[in-house]
Amino acid sequence: MEPIFALAAAAIAQVPLQPWAPLAGHCFSGPAAVAGATDKHCFESVYGGQHIRDRHVVTIDGRAVYEGETLYSAKGPQVIFTYWNSLGGLGTGEADLRTDQWKFSGTIHGTATGVEQPMAAIWTVVPDGYEVREGKEPARLFKRAD
Repeated sequence: MEPIFALAAAAIAQVPLQPWAPLAGHCFSGPAAVAGATDKHCFESVYGGQHIRDRHVVTIDGRAVYEGETLYSAKGPQVIFTYWNSLGGLGTGEADLRTDQWKFSGTIHGTATGVEQPMAAIWTVVPDGYEVREGKEPARLFKRAD
């Protein structure tokens, strides 16, 4: 297995977004937060590397039950994100990518009428993928799926 950063990197124009270069153009799959569901994330560089898009689909028995999309953008030296989903939910926040543990923090409301709540996650880069830890939940491993 090659480390994820050894994979062919996509062109990323914004320096703060460079850590996503090895993910761009690839999909990664792992367990969803819902038991028995699979979560597949596909990353792409958009507008000539000015932003990174992460589209994900949660499936159960091969049927999509939930979808979402995140757009990561540089704001000076910072990385900010906007997330929206198929339930009308919306989230915004910042990402700290200075180490191999990427830290995300912000707020989210899961549905159009949901209450806004704080969110935090840590992604750890591992060979051929990344591990996601949210709150006290067990880590979920996402492996390359393309």
